[in-house]
Amino acid sequence: MPEQIAIWIPKNVNPASKTMDIAETMIQDFGISQINNDTYNDNFNEYYDRHIRQNEAANLTFCLRNGKGINVQYLIDNSNKHTYVTLLSLDINPDDSDDFTVLAAMVFKWSPTAGSVKIQAFCGNQKRPIKGAGTKLLNFLKKTLTHMGINNIYLNPVPEAVSYYTSQRFVEARNPKKKVYDTSSSKSLSKSKTKSKSKSKTKSSSKSKSKPKPNKKIPTMTINLRASKNWQSAKTKISSVRALTRKKYGKTHEAKEKNALLAKVDEIVDELSSNVRDFAQYQDIIELLERQGTKLNDEEEDIVIKHLRDKYDIY
Repeated sequence: MPEQIAIWIPKNVNPASKTMDIAETMIQDFGISQINNDTYNDNFNEYYDRHIRQNEAANLTFCLRNGKGINVQYLIDNSNKHTYVTLLSLDINPDDSDDFTVLAAMVFKWSPTAGSVKIQAFCGNQKRPIKGAGTKLLNFLKKTLTHMGINNIYLNPVPEAVSYYTSQRFVEARNPKKKVYDTSSSKSLSKSKTKSKSKSKTKSSSKSKSKPKPNKKIPTMTINLRASKNWQSAKTKISSVRALTRKKYGKTHEAKEKNALLAKVDEIVDELSSNVRDFAQYQDIIELLERQGTKLNDEEEDIVIKHLRDKYDIY
């Protein structure tokens, strides 16, 4: 049966929001269908019960298999929030549009404070796993955002999903100053800090013998679509350039030229203040190189992009 992408938009989503702008672009420019919320009383729980929940057990749901994945209620609750929209991959019977299977779901929104699209919940059908169903949704989101000139996506994956997002060229925001968070969400950063401080004071004043539970850090993973695309093309160009350079000059010449160029790059990055470095992009470094008289051809620029990405996490 053919796969189609549909979108669930809660009725109280702000029509002037960028989240709605993204949803409308998906509908108008890419032709995906909008689910009729009236059929389900504008409640994603009813949609889930009618089309997804069948034959679920405690250890096997749409989003969870043997304890790995996310809680289904988390998906439902966020799909109903007026700040999010939900993409669904549907396997539809061409002879009966009411006969379909949901293959994957993705809940996302635009975060104005982070200046990025936030993926809140994302999972493939664990009861009927089909390889690539979730990736098709992710690629469609990337395609839409690139079409709109939006470059940044971030999320907080469950531990077992980190390797998947790494394979999709997401990277972990290791530097605290680069961490992305959404201050428009209901749980603000300041409140969480206040609560943690008050709890710590209470614990220190009491004489409880219980040991504190270790904090399980949930990583923030991000992707810059423009940089990711440039990096993919850069890898191809670098491979071609290296092959030609080795053929013409040998490995020694290639290494000397490359090392001299990257030494200049390292010198520029080292001279940047920590605040500037945290928000620098590869274009900034290339511009500084050119100001110092180092003009780069396409091949050299690609080598610099790779070096900044791998060594300094600069995109």
